[in-house]
Amino acid sequence: MQRRSLLPFRQRRPSTALALFLMSATASACGEVETGHPPAEGTLSFLAYNVHGLPPEITGDDTAGRMELIAPLLVDFDIVGLQEDFDDDNHELLVAEADHETLRRFADLYVDERVYGSGLSVLARATELDYLHEHFTDCSGVLDGASDCLASKGFQAVRLEVAPGAVVDIYNSHLEAGGGEGDELARAAHVDQLIAAMNGWSEGRSVVFLGDTNLHAEDEPDGSELDRWLSSTGLTDACTAVGCEEPNHIDRIFFRHGGGVSWTAESWANEPRFTGEDGVGYSDHPAISAQLAWVFEGEAQ
Repeated sequence: MQRRSLLPFRQRRPSTALALFLMSATASACGEVETGHPPAEGTLSFLAYNVHGLPPEITGDDTAGRMELIAPLLVDFDIVGLQEDFDDDNHELLVAEADHETLRRFADLYVDERVYGSGLSVLARATELDYLHEHFTDCSGVLDGASDCLASKGFQAVRLEVAPGAVVDIYNSHLEAGGGEGDELARAAHVDQLIAAMNGWSEGRSVVFLGDTNLHAEDEPDGSELDRWLSSTGLTDACTAVGCEEPNHIDRIFFRHGGGVSWTAESWANEPRFTGEDGVGYSDHPAISAQLAWVFEGEAQ
């Protein structure tokens, strides 16, 4: 596990403390002591998208051309989690038009024998406070199954401040694919690692997860693993929260209240804008979006 804090140490200057004391004393003398602040609130648009960023020899199409079509559409979303963003050149095409304050890509190899990094990137219109990324320790298949061991899959978590004091941990991940026993065991191990991070590094904090879970809710043991993940972490599926008509997508957006921040899912969509005029999508996965309204009722730091 790698962790790096970007939070500087801040000390209140004596003059600021004195001013606050005088303001408090004046209010007390007048019998008008404030007991709190009105809640801050807003709405954020989220996108989870597996962009199928593998070489043309594997995808069978013009991968770079698809990245160029996807790039301008990412600007429409406040916080984006991308999966299969494997190739350096394709990554540059994907983010060429991004105007997001925060851009985090997790491209490290788990071991030198892996061909690709995790393929994960987060774009966000919010200030980054801290960052965590972690490789999954289990995988199944190199040249068999879904060949997941060619990539260094894992998860990344970006701690963002969306308003003064209002903090959310954004998780982005791509779990093991495939339907064999080895794949199922690896996915269960991935869920274990995500639960540990969400209940450890993100203990007591607000969380939004974006990613390709490769968990099919209607199949076992995937359905049980999905239920275990949600119940162990207090996460809610945005699709379920709004009663969406396509509940069985493996690409998902979850959220959790915490740290004074609460969420309400306003909408969920399988985004049609990521499809060409010929009806063919810009990836082999749908682009999943959600509008989440937030309210912060804590104290600004």
